[in-house]
Amino acid sequence: MKTFFKFLIVLSSIKMYSQRLCELGEYDFITHTIIGIDKGSFSKIEYVNNNEPLNERVRYINYYDDFGRLINADYKGNGHFYGGENIETGCYEVENVTYQYSDTIIPKEIKVENTREKYNYMLYYNKYNKITKIEYTDAKGEIRSTFNLEYNEENQLTMVDKGYLKYYYEWDDNSRIKKITIPDRFYLITEYNFTYINNRMATIEYIVRYKDSKDDIPYHGKYSYTYKNDKLDKIVFNNTAFGWSNMRVYNYDNEDKLIITEYDSKGVYESHYECYY
Repeated sequence: MKTFFKFLIVLSSIKMYSQRLCELGEYDFITHTIIGIDKGSFSKIEYVNNNEPLNERVRYINYYDDFGRLINADYKGNGHFYGGENIETGCYEVENVTYQYSDTIIPKEIKVENTREKYNYMLYYNKYNKITKIEYTDAKGEIRSTFNLEYNEENQLTMVDKGYLKYYYEWDDNSRIKKITIPDRFYLITEYNFTYINNRMATIEYIVRYKDSKDDIPYHGKYSYTYKNDKLDKIVFNNTAFGWSNMRVYNYDNEDKLIITEYDSKGVYESHYECYY
């Protein structure tokens, strides 16, 4: 069965922050950061579904340290198993995962422990403190797999090679991500195209094409951003291939947290995020 890959974006300034390395480079629409790369601005994020029984409404909690790095992901034993990271095999199901960093600024090693195993990541940097290689080592210290990252003359990331997949990146004249191309091993080429207005994200277009027929597009969608009082107000996603939509609405009324609520195409509540500063 042909599957579509998750949204992957990697920016040019590589620093190890949130550490779900099976999702390295994925764009996070909640924090607006690049997983594994950008620094987050929240101390804790709770994903909540008020449609669930009271003791199961908090589906998971992510905790971050003072440097914006993920230190614990707790899925609350509520049946919402989500991935640990494993460079060799990709995400798999765990209930809890913790991270210990060897350094507060530029860590050379990350020790990971989840409900299945313990393992390490060894990080290698160039003279600009950008990561060029990540080695996944098992509990015995044996290297199991490796990621490699490449940059252009302007130190902008151009490729992430995970062995089983490669991701290619293009940048505009203002050093903003312009396009991401992700060919899979078999059938599909996934593209993300970015537009900006007044130096703010305006749209992200998501297109999936078949390799043997680029005009044959099985999946097409667009994220549209709107702002209010200079803050992000709403993200609307329209799936033009299948004719449905959803949206996330941003509420800044609380001093200690940002609330992001998800609604379906009919405006019915689905879930929300409580993002604590």
